[in-house]
Amino acid sequence: MNLRAKGGRSMKKLMIMILSAVILAGCRGGSEDVFVQKESAAELGEVAVDFASTNVKVTVGEGDEVETHMTVYDSGPGVSLDRNGDRLTIKVDSNAIRLVNLKKKPSLEVRIPESFNGTLVLDGSSGNVSGEELGRHRIEVETSSGDVDVHVAELQAPVSIKTRSGKASVRFEEESPDLKLDVSTNSGSQSIGVDLDGKSTSKKGVSGVSGGGSHEVKIETRSGGVRVE
Repeated sequence: MNLRAKGGRSMKKLMIMILSAVILAGCRGGSEDVFVQKESAAELGEVAVDFASTNVKVTVGEGDEVETHMTVYDSGPGVSLDRNGDRLTIKVDSNAIRLVNLKKKPSLEVRIPESFNGTLVLDGSSGNVSGEELGRHRIEVETSSGDVDVHVAELQAPVSIKTRSGKASVRFEEESPDLKLDVSTNSGSQSIGVDLDGKSTSKKGVSGVSGGGSHEVKIETRSGGVRVE
């Protein structure tokens, strides 16, 4: 018997066994665990969140610490906090078993204190991004296929959202937010519910000013739909 062929079949069987084990592990429901980590927000200039394919929610609250609440249905917290000077990096791991969990997926909540006045950066692939009561901090979001839904209580800083196929939605609580809007898309739909002065509209974009136009709100997608209201 050809030893090379035999070795190839053995390797193939081994790969199938490993893949089957990972999938079976992913199908297990598991009990819910929430892992909480905290870091002082004092003198922080930037909070960068690398969320990969995990859904992430950002909220603003009291206190003087940045908190992460990682909800998982298997072992391990799956998130790390690394502070370097005035930059805090929050990184979600890419555990293969979590990625194939067909029943319950992990989720991350990042709580930012009201006292933080730096930049919030969120970067990932297929994970969805949601944010509540935002607007005090500069926001930069970039995803590939994940959807972005941001609620802005009071706009006081620039907002930048960039996706490929993911949908992008920005909801303003203010009737006339103080913004300069720039929306661009290759083939995504556009729905703009904010009254704009000097409005310019085309199949691939919308621009205009609301209020004094002090803060730039830039939304860019390839095929994802855009909603601003």
